[in-house]
Amino acid sequence: MKKIPRDKRKSSRSYFRLILGVCGLVLLICLGSFFVLRSRPVWIVEDRYVEVWEKILVESPSPLLKAKVIPRSAEAATLPRSQYGYRIGSGSEAQASTEDESPVRVYRGLRSGSYGDALLLAVDPWLVFRQFTSLPLTREEVENGPAGRGRIFTAGSDRVANRAWTAQLLQEAPGIFPPEREIWEQTGERLFLGRRFQSGALTYTWNEVWPHLLGDDESVRVYAPLSLIRTLPVYETNVLEADVFPGRSGWNEFGLQTEILWATPYGSQKNRERLKPVETWLRSAKLQSLLSDTLGWIAVHPEAPPYNPVSGSARVYWLTASYVWEMTGD
Repeated sequence: MKKIPRDKRKSSRSYFRLILGVCGLVLLICLGSFFVLRSRPVWIVEDRYVEVWEKILVESPSPLLKAKVIPRSAEAATLPRSQYGYRIGSGSEAQASTEDESPVRVYRGLRSGSYGDALLLAVDPWLVFRQFTSLPLTREEVENGPAGRGRIFTAGSDRVANRAWTAQLLQEAPGIFPPEREIWEQTGERLFLGRRFQSGALTYTWNEVWPHLLGDDESVRVYAPLSLIRTLPVYETNVLEADVFPGRSGWNEFGLQTEILWATPYGSQKNRERLKPVETWLRSAKLQSLLSDTLGWIAVHPEAPPYNPVSGSARVYWLTASYVWEMTGD
């Protein structure tokens, strides 16, 4: 038998090792791609709600098993093409862009608990709070200030509160707000002129407002979000009533300013089919009750029990409002 030269044997072994190395590298790349690019369930959560959402998942585990919670600010550093799940936040990603520049977004028909693909989880409505012995706020008082029948207090140092009042003054018709920035700026600048609010209102904080709202010898009305009232002791807030902000004469609809917490699905169509059990969980009264009590808001689900009488009134307004609206920023 003819003997293979040593040099050729070495060459064959080197070639064989090279082939093995290439195959191993290809296999490694394939395995790496599988683990890196495979579909993974995640929660993308607006940063200010991350702690709350992590608490909710501990107390009520979701069907989205082994899903990691990723803050919205860190989303860009992940691999979004390989992920699916829900985005949790106060901005509706299902809302189509509009041509106007109004800082107000108006919704109708939200009592179904959804808007397009987005699910509503909880709402934080703005209401006029007063003691039950005080008279409700009137539109005349809104426009010209109170006339000896009580006072209107606000936290003028809170820009969000100022924008809320500005929006109510500028609402031209039910759910109609002007888009022109100049009008908003001019109205905001004149907000504290005259005698609409308490003396020195421009520098007040919310903590300075509450003693007057809850004082035994005062008749005070305050336009504020429910969540702030929920931070106060229950035994103190049990004396409070909640009213919707008074509309203009002749209006046959009433709206409700609110902040909304949404859950918006994302991912490929195939992966989103896996989210059906998660949607059922998100829509449940149990989950929404837990979430609303954690936030101090009200649940969207009509069977979720209210936390206290004021929350019960807020829920009635939510269920009966003709429309709701939220501020979108500047």
